[in-house]
Amino acid sequence: MPPASKNASGGPPGLLRLTPDTRRLIYEHAGLGSKNYYGTPCPAVYNLCDPTTFRASRTTPELEAGFQTFHGLLLCCRTVYFEASALLYSANRFVVRYAHTLAPLRALSPCALANLTHLKVVLNQTSCHHERAGHEGNSQCCGADPEFKAAPCCYPQFHVDNHDTPLDASWGLSQAVFAEWHETATYLASHIVPSRLELSLVCDVQHNDLAAAQLVLDGLRLLPPLKDCHIRVCGTREPQLQRLVQDAVLRARDITPPNPGPAATSPATPRPYLVNLPRELRLRILEYTDLVTPWKEVQWSRWSNGYQIDRPRCELLARGIPCRPEFHHGCQFTQCWETPPTEPSVGCFCRRTHTAFSSRCRCWAPPTPLFRICRALHVDASQVLYSHNRLIVVDSLHSTPAAPMCPGDYPHQSFAASQFLRHVVPRHCLWHMRFLELVFGPITHLRRPRDGHPAIQDWSNTLDWVKHALNLPALTLHVAMAPGIKAPSESKNVTKAQGKEVLAVYNSILAPLRSLGAATDRGLARFYADLHWPLRWSREVMAKREENEEDAVAWVESKDRELKRRAEQHVMGARYEGYGGIVGSEPEKSVWTWSAYRIC
Repeated sequence: MPPASKNASGGPPGLLRLTPDTRRLIYEHAGLGSKNYYGTPCPAVYNLCDPTTFRASRTTPELEAGFQTFHGLLLCCRTVYFEASALLYSANRFVVRYAHTLAPLRALSPCALANLTHLKVVLNQTSCHHERAGHEGNSQCCGADPEFKAAPCCYPQFHVDNHDTPLDASWGLSQAVFAEWHETATYLASHIVPSRLELSLVCDVQHNDLAAAQLVLDGLRLLPPLKDCHIRVCGTREPQLQRLVQDAVLRARDITPPNPGPAATSPATPRPYLVNLPRELRLRILEYTDLVTPWKEVQWSRWSNGYQIDRPRCELLARGIPCRPEFHHGCQFTQCWETPPTEPSVGCFCRRTHTAFSSRCRCWAPPTPLFRICRALHVDASQVLYSHNRLIVVDSLHSTPAAPMCPGDYPHQSFAASQFLRHVVPRHCLWHMRFLELVFGPITHLRRPRDGHPAIQDWSNTLDWVKHALNLPALTLHVAMAPGIKAPSESKNVTKAQGKEVLAVYNSILAPLRSLGAATDRGLARFYADLHWPLRWSREVMAKREENEEDAVAWVESKDRELKRRAEQHVMGARYEGYGGIVGSEPEKSVWTWSAYRIC
């Protein structure tokens, strides 16, 4: 790097005669500090391993395609280089991916590393981390989330060749990766400024390989304290590795990890302090834990692995328009990989999907540890979970209730509601339920339980079995038929006779509920129904829509309201006349209704 030479008059070059603030404006105008994203400046993301965008040596950066606008500035003189590189490395984000070596990262000069603020190191990935900004790159990985199958990239087959095999500590290749990472961490430690760098590290190992995970995390011990740290060591969620990752991140940020201490491992461990409190206080404290979900509802279906929360796409992040206010308050606790379009993302380090830990992830996850402390807290936690959340049962094998069944008879011997009440909820917890919502999949004349189907008889038997275990005077029951995909082809040719077949299925589901709602002494506190008129997409209705859209919509809505009234009157019996005073206004819509038309 040449020193700053004098001009013919003996003074410094013209650029150096400007003030530092003016020179910085020139650097920013040249594109060192940001890039334009649809007219909005935002930090750029540079791949150190891609020679078409960036390649650097320890002495002079060699900049190729994409850097021509400011390449000359960095070669001008030592003073300009230090000023310009300080802006380049502090204002932008850098990614390095292991490809037999991490030499491109070690090739950065000490000056560059001292100014570095954002770095992602990908040693091994079983699912891709996008590099682009915000929603343009989905801000997430393409690995399938077992609890929310619509979250990851919809087309992983197009880049499956970029996925790696999880590392095993016994492999020679894995040892080479770990050695390269430790050598690189040693070089970084000698030049980065403490509490300045935000580091993201991805190295997926085998789900049960504690030794491999520890070798990855040992490299962090070589570094000075970091401003922030995001780590992923496994593409799937593995509790046995999760604690290691969490402690490593806290230690890297110079936060002392919680130490269980010798008392926690002693055979004579005292009872947790929370258990010594009066039960009323314990219940109040547990109400402020993750037992109460962001939207105060939990969902169960056959395809899910345990309880989950429905996570509709946040339109505020996706398209820059306001998300629905009644749901938006919970978006901060889901989909932590989502960022505004102009904000580069560190990628997906979601603890619900991977073995990972990040300050960015505040996603709700089932608070399983609360149920494993002791029997007393297990009972208290169960009461809070079932009494302070809506329990939503979705009868669907897909990630959305609106996904239709395969044509033909109902494919199961029992409804999901029957399975939930009989085999999922512990019998002693049925008494604590306060709001139960049963969502049945879209029913058409071609996709429905046939007459005499075992699921219908089992449904009646389940209600006879469960009604004595439920606290009916305190329970609100909501039965909903999912709306289905808009105007399916089989609905266009539906006849009135076929529509009556669908109504007969509705009746077979609602009739057994009369034993819960019609009892005058001990019946349901409230009952609501949401049914859909089966002829809503018929050719007759579509013709009315063409004539007058508003009148046709109002006519269909009146049919839905009439079905709703008749269903609620049928279930509540004689109590329906005074029902309006008991019920008041309709309950708020559940979250699944916001994502009912999401394509699975």
